[in-house]
Amino acid sequence: MNYKESVNFIKDRIGDKVIDTAIVLGSGLGVLKDDIKNKIIINYKDIPDFPVSTVEGHVGELIIGEISGKTIIAMNRKISLLRRL
Repeated sequence: MNYKESVNFIKDRIGDKVIDTAIVLGSGLGVLKDDIKNKIIINYKDIPDFPVSTVEGHVGELIIGEISGKTIIAMNRKISLLRRL
């Protein structure tokens, strides 16, 4: 896994935004997605060498945006690296 390629792809998409907080939107937190403003959405499948969600019905996306004046990055559905092995 070449994480540097993944990081560079994400950085290119979000520009000069500085992330204040990271969140995993799993069960129960998915509704928080609706509160994120000025969203940039990146599908996991579009990120080079990034593991994708293997659970049917799980979107698998990064959401970068703002909540209460803070810039956040949220993983909408977690990934399981064990499933990738």
